[in-house]
Amino acid sequence: MSQIAPERTTSSKSAETTTDLRVAQVRGVRGLDGTLRLEVLTDLPEQRFIPGARLCVEGTERVLTLLEVTPGSPGLFARFGEVQSRLAGERLVGAYITIPAAEVQVPPDRVLWDEVIGVTVRDTQGEIIGEIRDLYRAGGAEVYVVHTPDGGEIDLPAVAAVIVEFAPRDGRIVADLTGSELTVRAAKTPPRRGPQKTPGSVASLRAAKASRRPKKSAAKRVAGDT
Repeated sequence: MSQIAPERTTSSKSAETTTDLRVAQVRGVRGLDGTLRLEVLTDLPEQRFIPGARLCVEGTERVLTLLEVTPGSPGLFARFGEVQSRLAGERLVGAYITIPAAEVQVPPDRVLWDEVIGVTVRDTQGEIIGEIRDLYRAGGAEVYVVHTPDGGEIDLPAVAAVIVEFAPRDGRIVADLTGSELTVRAAKTPPRRGPQKTPGSVASLRAAKASRRPKKSAAKRVAGDT
């Protein structure tokens, strides 16, 4: 929906203030000079990715200086002064690129993604559909990943035909599912992993072998949602 701001915050729901906003995620490397392929997480790339801009790497104190940016399909290719080789670029794959929240003026009629996550969605009769656990984009529109009371998930498109009331700051989002073909699926459970040091290390190989051995105990452990 147009009311939802495009930039995800790195703050938790319990944080009193938002410190950083995610504007891109590193998806790959092009060539040998460390040029990064970015998935853009902002509708304002022309303002965020200007040569000379200083961007941060989430979870670290690293600051990257943008030297050059070119359109990709999709996303952007960006070259940073502090990333001079392919190896240096590969170390950043998966990292989020952020800017200080203080640099962004959020209009009153728009909200950040973190303000939507955790809000309960109800139908037009007031019945609970579920809680928003995540968001993503598809076809230019946001989609809410809603965790239903029975433990399933449903992808709820944030379009006017479905979302009839949108007031996340008041804890209220109402969806009209009349005539929709949305279906509930089983919630995704992350794979269980044994103790390990680094990929391919002796410790990880031993843990992998141990996990494949048949268990003598009849008791079974069921992995829960995170």
